[in-house]
Amino acid sequence: MSELYKFLSKYTARRAPGAITGGGGKTSLLYGLGAELEKQGRVLLTTTTKIFRPTPEECRDIFIGPARLCGEFLNAMPERAKLAATSGESGGKLTGYAPAEIDALAAHGAADFVIVECDGSRGRSLKFYEAWEPPVPETSAAVFAVLGADAFGCAPSEDSIFRAAQFCALHGASADAPVTAETILKYLLHSEGPLKNEPRAAKKILVINKWETLDEARAAEAEALFPALLEKYDAVCAASARRGELYKAKERR
Repeated sequence: MSELYKFLSKYTARRAPGAITGGGGKTSLLYGLGAELEKQGRVLLTTTTKIFRPTPEECRDIFIGPARLCGEFLNAMPERAKLAATSGESGGKLTGYAPAEIDALAAHGAADFVIVECDGSRGRSLKFYEAWEPPVPETSAAVFAVLGADAFGCAPSEDSIFRAAQFCALHGASADAPVTAETILKYLLHSEGPLKNEPRAAKKILVINKWETLDEARAAEAEALFPALLEKYDAVCAASARRGELYKAKERR
């Protein structure tokens, strides 16, 4: 049993989207959480951006077509199943639905749970957000913000940060020194960070992924941020999304 996805599933709500933002493990979280929720009912996995086509291990059933037909497709599926659904396919990736379409799909009720990848970071754990990002459905009951632990001490370059120059300018990072824990805290709490466009009533959960890659000093540095993070997030957890492991979890009281 995955302790990580069991923990995260309690923040999901039936017939309301759960939005995944940030970088450094979103897709692993999408399919891992989907597998956990499938034990409780039908699960719709989708995106408001673009994702690679899932492997059979990630999700066997795929629907590509208009959102208005997706609900009918779901109704024909078993009571416990998961479906990856997108509007089309282009350039080797599946293209998602507009946030309003996902709100309508969730309200339709054919899926018991809807989990949505709402961000793109080109595999980086940190990013600068353009004005339109991230496209989060308005009825989302939870926002799962992901941060890769490799962000701690990373180089302030395009190899590590999506739109690195803009990120450094916004968050006060030095272009000549590794990214500090202080900079990461600013990013995670900033109105232009991974909680940008969050619905006001949504629960906010931070998943620090790839925790197992941190040495003792870096792990202590990251864990020291938890109290400050809990001023804005409802929960913070140290995890491995790929392994489904939960190392530490703190919730706001």
